[in-house]
Amino acid sequence: MFGISIYAGMDNTIEEIIEYMDRAHSLGLNTIFTSAHIPETNESFKKDFEKVLQHASKLGFITMVDISKGYFDSLDIKKYNIDYLRLDYGFTLEEIAKMTRNYSFGVTVNATTFVKKDIEKFINYGGRINKINACHNFYPRNDTGISEELLIEKNSIFKEYGIKTMAFMPSQYKRRGPVYEGLPTLEMHRNMKTLVSAQHLQRLGVDFIVIGDAMASEDEMKSLNYIKNDETIIPIKLKKDLSKIELEILNSTHTNRMDPGEFVVRSQESRIIKSGKIIPNNNILPRKKYFVTIDNEKYKRYEGELQILKKDFDIDERVNVVGDASEGNILIEILKPGEKFSFYIVED
Repeated sequence: MFGISIYAGMDNTIEEIIEYMDRAHSLGLNTIFTSAHIPETNESFKKDFEKVLQHASKLGFITMVDISKGYFDSLDIKKYNIDYLRLDYGFTLEEIAKMTRNYSFGVTVNATTFVKKDIEKFINYGGRINKINACHNFYPRNDTGISEELLIEKNSIFKEYGIKTMAFMPSQYKRRGPVYEGLPTLEMHRNMKTLVSAQHLQRLGVDFIVIGDAMASEDEMKSLNYIKNDETIIPIKLKKDLSKIELEILNSTHTNRMDPGEFVVRSQESRIIKSGKIIPNNNILPRKKYFVTIDNEKYKRYEGELQILKKDFDIDERVNVVGDASEGNILIEILKPGEKFSFYIVED
């Protein structure tokens, strides 16, 4: 499930926020994360925050609210259709367990800091394991996001108990203050396209994947609609003056061969898809790592073969360079033999 984050009382007016929620909903995003626990909010926060909760309920979003004990005690929780409360400072494990028995909403624990013994204590206090999920932190300051290895390690604990997990990816459009350096869970995602970071988190087994920043662009949100469970979508910047036949190949779905080369992804279908001659074109360009190539007619029986390069190669006049897929490098590196992939064309 993909979603957005909403921050009342910060850089955006409530009118801009409501419009953003409407747009996200129309594009099929179904989850909202919002916070009542940000020190930098302005005087309009409380009024705007309640409007956010009301509108989220109206649109039917799955709503997760980050909240402190002090704000929880002052909020009439029954007024809103809140699905999960992410409990921050001030709550004991015993209180959290009691909430799962006494309230209709679920509880979100901190996936990055919660440990196995906390889960066991929660169960011993009578907590309902089916009423909790686990949300990783996001990290506003550069170089402070966690590693892929740590996320996998933490998630494995929750998967053992059947607990769903959530993580954040950044937007490259409108980042949230006060630092404006992105809000990712994984540091490697900080300057990565949403389409790529979302699929990476999906491949790591994360259940709820949410844009952490203040506002995503329409293109970022639209790109999430292309994501599939059984196919990797790789962003590509096309070279100029490609032929109709090359474009047909690039717009098709491919399967990485069961016997790919050591340094290339090889399409199983492209030579069959080819509907005519592929004239030499863009064939005296450097073949750089993560470039996409199609063999031209000079390569005889290999004419039409599409490859994604995983290292630099020398110029070969038998090979047309058709695009640069380097923005999807992390997806290319984890693409396995027999897995399907296609391209998402982006502008320079």
